[in-house]
Amino acid sequence: MMRPRKPMPPLARLSLTLISAAVLAACGSKALKDTGPSIKTLSKQDAPTQEELPIVLSAPVAASPELALENYRAIMNLAPDPQTRAEAMRRMADLQLDVRDLSPGEDGERLLGSSIKLYEELLAESPEDSNNDRVIYQLARAYQNSGQEDLAIQTLQRLAKQHPDSSFVGDGRFRRAEMLFQLARYDEAGAEYKRVLELGDATPFFENSQYKYGWSLYKQGLHDESLDVFFTILDRELPPGELVEPETALAQVASNKRDLTASVIKVTGLALTAMGGGPALGEALSKRGEPRFYVLLYNALGSALLEKQRYTDAAGTYAAFTQRYPSHPLAPRFQSQLIQAYADGGFSEQVVEAKAHYARTYDPDAEYWGGAPMSDEVRTALRGHLEDLARYHHAAAPEAGAQARERYLAAAGWYQRLLEVYPSDPAAPELNFLFADALLDGGETARAAEQYTRTAYDYPAHDRSAEAAYAAVLAYQSLITVAAAEQRLAAVRTAVDSGVRFADNFGEHPQVLAVLTRSAEDLYQIESYDEAIQIARRVAQHVPPADPALQRIVWGVIADAEFTQQRFDLAENAYSQLLLRVPAEDAKRVELIERLATSVYKQGEAARAAGELRTAVSHFLRLSTVTPTASIRPNSEYDAAAVLIELEDWNEAARVLEAFRLHFPQHALVPDGDKRLASVYEKAGRPADAAGAYQRIAGRLTESIETRQAAAWRAGELYDEAGQPRLAAAAWEIYVNSFPQPLDDAMDARERLVQLAQERGDQSAYRRWLDAIVNADQNAGPTRTDRSRSLAAESALTLGRLDAADAASRVLTLPIKDSLPPKRAALQQAIRRLDQAAGYGFAEVTTAATYALGDLYRDFARDLIDSERPRNLNELELEQYELLLEEQAFPFEEQAIGYHETNLKRIANGIYDQWVRQSYLALEKMVPGQYAKNEQQERVYESLR
Repeated sequence: MMRPRKPMPPLARLSLTLISAAVLAACGSKALKDTGPSIKTLSKQDAPTQEELPIVLSAPVAASPELALENYRAIMNLAPDPQTRAEAMRRMADLQLDVRDLSPGEDGERLLGSSIKLYEELLAESPEDSNNDRVIYQLARAYQNSGQEDLAIQTLQRLAKQHPDSSFVGDGRFRRAEMLFQLARYDEAGAEYKRVLELGDATPFFENSQYKYGWSLYKQGLHDESLDVFFTILDRELPPGELVEPETALAQVASNKRDLTASVIKVTGLALTAMGGGPALGEALSKRGEPRFYVLLYNALGSALLEKQRYTDAAGTYAAFTQRYPSHPLAPRFQSQLIQAYADGGFSEQVVEAKAHYARTYDPDAEYWGGAPMSDEVRTALRGHLEDLARYHHAAAPEAGAQARERYLAAAGWYQRLLEVYPSDPAAPELNFLFADALLDGGETARAAEQYTRTAYDYPAHDRSAEAAYAAVLAYQSLITVAAAEQRLAAVRTAVDSGVRFADNFGEHPQVLAVLTRSAEDLYQIESYDEAIQIARRVAQHVPPADPALQRIVWGVIADAEFTQQRFDLAENAYSQLLLRVPAEDAKRVELIERLATSVYKQGEAARAAGELRTAVSHFLRLSTVTPTASIRPNSEYDAAAVLIELEDWNEAARVLEAFRLHFPQHALVPDGDKRLASVYEKAGRPADAAGAYQRIAGRLTESIETRQAAAWRAGELYDEAGQPRLAAAAWEIYVNSFPQPLDDAMDARERLVQLAQERGDQSAYRRWLDAIVNADQNAGPTRTDRSRSLAAESALTLGRLDAADAASRVLTLPIKDSLPPKRAALQQAIRRLDQAAGYGFAEVTTAATYALGDLYRDFARDLIDSERPRNLNELELEQYELLLEEQAFPFEEQAIGYHETNLKRIANGIYDQWVRQSYLALEKMVPGQYAKNEQQERVYESLR
């Protein structure tokens, strides 16, 4: 409670004015450290002006101080009575002191010294004078004004001891305390201030002494004790009610008390700072109880620390409040001030922690609110803190190394809460986008995709709608690659739906076609082919056209999807479109050409399966035009030929197969093609062409021996059929040389070669193949057969006949010795051949050979007889020569008769053929006496039998 103040006595007012002047003079003449605020400044409202001072003892007011002094000096020269002299001395000393205050300088110092001398003389002359209390007081003033503070202090102490009841004691003690304070003698000053306070209402210096007493305690380091004094002052001076802000409270303090109150608030903060700041304030309040201005003290202390740039201590003060009063309505504000203190000090990490604490503690769902609605002030602050926290962690994550994911998810958490608390915030779309970004970077791709989608579609259109929609698509697409097998279908579906939604809503976005392309690819992968085609065609048909790379992809999707669904006509069109967009040098062209070719080929297969054979042929054959380089082209042309064969279109089938052989001579189907071609040629009535095909088959070593042999045989037959003897001969010769076994077939082939040689009149070949037959049989060993022997026998016979003819053709001319050996050699050759033929044991051959031998000998004998005669012989010599020839020819005739008769003897064995008959006819001519008579023929026949 503020003490009621009593009226100040006139003398006290005068003393106050004089001593205040002295103190002020002292303050102005000497600078002291930590002196505290000036009393003149703090309580000038209590210091009366000069005009308010009454005249002591009815003394006249001098018009001039100098004139008054002269008058007092004159009185002194008159040797007045002691009382008058003493009064005059006091007046002179007081007046000189006042003049000195008004006119400092050399004269003023002289006057000041004179006043001190007069006061000392007065005290010395009248030590028991009842007015000495005033003299001592003025002497102390003079000492102080002259700079003799110690003497002033001692003099004021003398006043208190000698005149304890003087009206000047309170003033004197206050002045003495002030000088001690200025001299930093705080313990002494404090004691003096305390004595002034003990005077209570009896002194006008109570409040000032109280203030300076608190300062004295503070200066001594007695901070806790000083708080009792300062709290008392504040309780008295501050306006009623609970107070929060110092500035607001001071504005309600009386103007003449405002500076002092502000100073008390400040020094209280200094004391608390020295005691440990906010925690010390809490302890002080615990000890004393919370005054109504305790909130103000926390604010003032924090502000004081901030002024000194002690940001951490300031923050600690604000934290102390929130810890001591966690449920206080102003706790959020103190937390905000704490945050600002850290921010001002540049403590970014602490700012983040403090904001996080704010966000958790004052969240609308936090315990702090107890179900009550959040205040507007907190709502505004919380909004900022949540965003700051989210953005801080988001920005710090890229540099966080191993903690990056944790940082991203922390950012995501703050973004999420911000959006939950402020769903209608103007920045919500942007914040939702950042929320999604943080989730994505934090590895929460599925949640990120959901939030991108929300950003894009759940808010009114905004600047990042399209970007968010695209980001959602990318996120959903990335989930496909990590989805488990059983979840992949759903992941693709979600991604595709997102992509289509993006394209439908943001058709102008530069990535729309790329997204649709990816969607088409994904749909193809999950075998949703029609949907894939539908979306791919959106890209393919887009105006303006999509990027070539995208066009290639979507046409590829369309083509593959149509192909997979066996819509090969549509697949063909799509592959054709795709190839138009693939550079010639692109390695993928080969594969695409193959797919296009397959599409055409499959159409052919489908038509064939449906019984549309002509259509099938058309597809198979046009493949060579559509994709001439395709690897399937040979198969396609071959299949075309097969269908043509099925249609019995032999000539067209042959043409296709011929083209196949021409274009693909090394193809694996060529061997089979030759077989088909051979058959087609035969059915088309083209035996020579068929024979050529069979010859190729026969010469192909990859074929089985049976196939080759059969083909070689058929080639010979067909050349024969075609009337191509030379080609037939070549074919049969190939057969003989290539396939000596089975022997009978080879012998038949040699026989045909004999026939062909004979037909064309090639005697050399004729004899060679006859001889080959004979040799083949002779060399056949165990494979020799009756057939081979029969042919060999006939061949040997024919050769014998040829040799016989050769021998017969050789004419015996002169000189006989020259012409006879060749003829004899030919004769012997013929005999060997004919004997050989006869030796095979075949009756018809043996009879023919026997007949030929007889005929051979007969002709030789005749040739001898008919040979040329020497021209120089006379008739006798000629006769003798002819007799000689007959003698030479006779044995040959006998041998001829013998061979023919041998033939006739075979009749007895049941052998009677033309050659037996021919032998008989020959005998009939050669031995007519025995064989010429008809009636004898039967006897001869019977005898021979």
